[in-house]
Amino acid sequence: MSDPSLNLGTPAEEGRSVAKAAGLLGVLTFASRILGLARDVGQAAILGTGMAADAFTIAFIIPNILRRLFGEATVASALVPTYTETLLKEGKAEAGKLAGKILTFVGAALLVVVLLGMLLAPILVDLFAAGFQNEPGKTQLTVQLLRLLFPYILFVGIASVCMGILNSHRHFLAPALAPILFNVSALIGLFVLAGMWRADMPVWAYSIGVLTGGALQLAVQIPFMKSRGIKLRPDFYWKDERFRRVLKLAVPALVGLMAAEVNILVDQLIASLLAEGSVAALSYGLRVTQVPQGIFAVALATALLPTLSRQTALGKLDEAGRTLGLSTLVISGIMLPAALYLIVMAEPVVRVMFFRGEFTDASLRLTAASLRYYSVGMVFYAAVKITAPVFYALKDTKTPVKIAIGCMGLNIVLNGILTYIFLKTGIAEPLAGLALASSIASVVNLAMLKHKLKGKVGKAGVPMKSWTALAFSGAGTLLLLLYLRPIVEGFSSAGLLQGAVSIALSSLSVMTLSMGLFFITGGDQVRVTIRKIIRRGR
Repeated sequence: MSDPSLNLGTPAEEGRSVAKAAGLLGVLTFASRILGLARDVGQAAILGTGMAADAFTIAFIIPNILRRLFGEATVASALVPTYTETLLKEGKAEAGKLAGKILTFVGAALLVVVLLGMLLAPILVDLFAAGFQNEPGKTQLTVQLLRLLFPYILFVGIASVCMGILNSHRHFLAPALAPILFNVSALIGLFVLAGMWRADMPVWAYSIGVLTGGALQLAVQIPFMKSRGIKLRPDFYWKDERFRRVLKLAVPALVGLMAAEVNILVDQLIASLLAEGSVAALSYGLRVTQVPQGIFAVALATALLPTLSRQTALGKLDEAGRTLGLSTLVISGIMLPAALYLIVMAEPVVRVMFFRGEFTDASLRLTAASLRYYSVGMVFYAAVKITAPVFYALKDTKTPVKIAIGCMGLNIVLNGILTYIFLKTGIAEPLAGLALASSIASVVNLAMLKHKLKGKVGKAGVPMKSWTALAFSGAGTLLLLLYLRPIVEGFSSAGLLQGAVSIALSSLSVMTLSMGLFFITGGDQVRVTIRKIIRRGR
């Protein structure tokens, strides 16, 4: 127990710890997201939204979803709280034994999944991309790419468990470096290997780069695991009570996350039946919204979970409530102007990012529609990301599961209704209905989580004045955006450099105005919070 990372400090000390961790994660995640955007830009330029782009999107989504199910579901909901409790109460040695059992189990399960997935690849493609059969060769290409990419699950699933273990020790550097290596490897595959091997079909070299990047995400964390006494030897003794507790917590979370991932697959299935390129365009739009979400929401949620686990393990539920309340206010203040910007400036943003090479005018229209309607739910999705860990810290995985399943059903129903409405009315591209359905489901998900959380932790302690100030700053931000939109559109149409500069300057102006209004009207708590954010940013 001599390791200072295992001790729970005062609320102020924990706040500084969370801020420091979130700051580090934010910086590294920002670098990763920029590289990820470069990867998306390169993919859009070289593959566009044609057959190869659609085939790669489905071939990558299926193993990526399974990786999140078997890796992240176990980590976020079950491993971190149980591992943290074992660290606090029984020490590193016992926690290390638990980690070995979890790593062995996840590795064995994912190996079986990989073998079955490669065998059943034709059935999976027919099931989740039925519309591909209408274009000769598209299904066959997708099957081949899927078989190549399936081992990616094994590498990244185990890497997710390593990430959870290292985060429990409050080591965030190596896990945050992992996606950076992934994106670098994918870019090398796309721009270097593609020029040396099968230049006529660059999607193959790109896929090799993605697979190698998955292996690097695991490799970079292994030395740090060993330095913390985690033995990376197989341990098949699964009768341990703590291991069973992790599985007991993980199974409901697995079902709940599966519900969320089914939504993605249903979206892609319906998109495969729409205009060619809809599958890739839907993915591009979602990826753009994930940049601010990853930098802020995911980083904050990752940093919060170990602290919430410590607070709840020691019965400090009032502190946990205040931690969540302040974090929700912070993330909402950051995400609201970002969401409004992407809604209003969708076309200029997509034009500057993607409009080159094989990315056509049709690609621009489809991707901008996807981006705009996914952005509607950004604030709520971010709030869900930092609210769900509270249930995990309380070792309550059933409540988020029930809510997720209900929202899955709502999303599927809305998919059909909204896509049909857009198809018939022409209000937006039909695939926009899929994005809007996901956004509405996020709103309902957050509302239900907040309702179920009442009485489980202390009150948030955030005055209504702060939320009113947030709404006021949002209104002022929207007015500025409507004024700036024709200016930014003109510059983005004039050229890449002019467009990039106009987007950079306008986004900076929007964020400055939004935070300024929030600072002036939000009261003392908001002003103190913003000062802390600025200091941490520096």
